[in-house]
Amino acid sequence: MITTIDVLSAISDERSLLLFKTIARFNSERSSSEILISTLNLRSKQYYSRMSELVKADLVTRRNGKYFLTAFGKIVYDAQTTIEKALGNYWKLIIETRAISNKEFPNRSLN
Repeated sequence: MITTIDVLSAISDERSLLLFKTIARFNSERSSSEILISTLNLRSKQYYSRMSELVKADLVTRRNGKYFLTAFGKIVYDAQTTIEKALGNYWKLIIETRAISNKEFPNRSLN
């Protein structure tokens, strides 16, 4: 049984997340081990340990020597891109939230 911790752990560091996103973007066009290793500038051990975690978390599968996102991996990828979009708009959201709070509570200080 795969847990939330397994999934988040598999993409928790910058290089693992980059590997996951690269597989999603390449959509098997250039997703062989050699190409991924050279594109991401990873050592073999770094690559294979990260790829093993992605496979164990059922985010990625290998067919005919190429890597693909699983159906579950596609859902996680969509969620991850939504998080990135939200982070890109983080300050706008903070300002908007404060503006709404000021309208609702005009005498409240925002210190």
